[in-house]
Amino acid sequence: MTVRMGKKQTYKNLVFNILAFVVQFVTSFYISPIIVSGVGAAAYGFIGLANDFISYAGIITSVFNSVAARFIANSYYKKDFDKANNYFNSLIVTNLGLAGVFGVLGVILVPNLNQVISVPIDILVDVKITFALTFLSYCITLITMVFTTSTFVANRTDLQGIRDIIKHIVRFSLIIVFLNFVSIKLYWTSAALLIATAVVAVLNVSLTRKLTPELKFSLKMANVKYASELAKSGCWMALTSISTILLRGLDLTIANIMLGEYEMGILSIARTFPNNFTSVISTIAPVFTPVFLSYYAKKNLPELKNQVEQSINMMALIMFVPISGFIVFSQDFYGLWQRSLTPAEINMVAALSSITVIQAYFNSTTATMAQLSVVSNKLKLPVFISLGCGLASIIMDILLIKFTPIGIYALVISPTVVMILRYVLFNSIYGAYCINQPWKCFFSTVMKTWVAIPILIIGMIFIRRVVSITNWSGLMIAAILSAIFGYGVMILLFGRDQFMKILKKKGEK
Repeated sequence: MTVRMGKKQTYKNLVFNILAFVVQFVTSFYISPIIVSGVGAAAYGFIGLANDFISYAGIITSVFNSVAARFIANSYYKKDFDKANNYFNSLIVTNLGLAGVFGVLGVILVPNLNQVISVPIDILVDVKITFALTFLSYCITLITMVFTTSTFVANRTDLQGIRDIIKHIVRFSLIIVFLNFVSIKLYWTSAALLIATAVVAVLNVSLTRKLTPELKFSLKMANVKYASELAKSGCWMALTSISTILLRGLDLTIANIMLGEYEMGILSIARTFPNNFTSVISTIAPVFTPVFLSYYAKKNLPELKNQVEQSINMMALIMFVPISGFIVFSQDFYGLWQRSLTPAEINMVAALSSITVIQAYFNSTTATMAQLSVVSNKLKLPVFISLGCGLASIIMDILLIKFTPIGIYALVISPTVVMILRYVLFNSIYGAYCINQPWKCFFSTVMKTWVAIPILIIGMIFIRRVVSITNWSGLMIAAILSAIFGYGVMILLFGRDQFMKILKKKGEK
């Protein structure tokens, strides 16, 4: 098997994974209003809650699976295929055992679900079926998870993107059929996911045979020693998973238990698009890492600092316009997207989303600095800081709900405040520390990007007042005008030099 490297393959990997994200986004965009209008906002929240329960289980599985691809790839590249198969088969046995445990837990939890969370009696059966199908889907994913490593080993994550696109298309197609030609039930989304997961599981096994034929299924090659080695290295990733859940994965559970299923449903709708912004930032930021690594390896720290500063401006240039546009036009967007909601509910969803998405300004401009801990291999402190931020956010959530009248808004204010502080203070200072620079060396660059925020917001508010937004066409016109204005401002402020270089190169051709 030949492993493909080089920029061309890297760009190909990035493009197909972004396309997979776009397909997933379109699926969510289509599904949400149909479910909300058909079964209500409260019921819609249980789809997200079922997935959150799976993310809790993911903490345990990440101990073994988070680093498996790296261990298998390392042995594979050295042509030590016996050792690669030891890791491969040890993980299969481990995941089979974990799937059995989670299957038993699912059998215990689902029948008694209304004893754990608040569920309206009229949709109790539907919610139980939704949770049961979601658990079953996860067990299939877990059993076949090791077969996803082949695309990483072969550096063919473009195939991973294609595989994800197929999964989303299968799920999307089935949901269209179920919701339009069978009935509007909550559990059809989980049923579609289950079938799509089974299809992808077959594809994963097929890709493993094609890309990494040296990896063979043989239980004789499984060994506790190799599973323990994976667990030892993966425990740090498990802590990262816990931190993520504390910050973003418990909000629906807290809303359900402390506020009610209706508030949980509203919050579930509100967090959909802010989560997409986080996903985009997480996809773009690591693209700069190979460049940082090259300068760090050469010990060229001044140029590395320069590259980081350029990446900060580039992230601001890319992300500030859509973030600002979402904040300004969120009420119009939700009014068109979720027509079954009342004006008061639209206002609430728009406010919750806007508060949540504010942190994306600061996440985008410090995300590349966070990559410096990977470049310098100084990874432990960020894990504990993330864990601390998660705990602080949960404590603030509970205190604000119990002792203030802000209710559901506590669940977006707490993580937004905590994460802005983490992004601005820790990422900036620790990034500088990782490359032996003064602690405040990146602050001026980051703070300069903030100048654009009020300019973008004010300009887009003016466009919103001028353009009549009563339908999707009006919103699209406003969005296009805002994009032209916004990116014009950002290029003048942060991208003029790079933009002029591009034009100059094209002129020379």
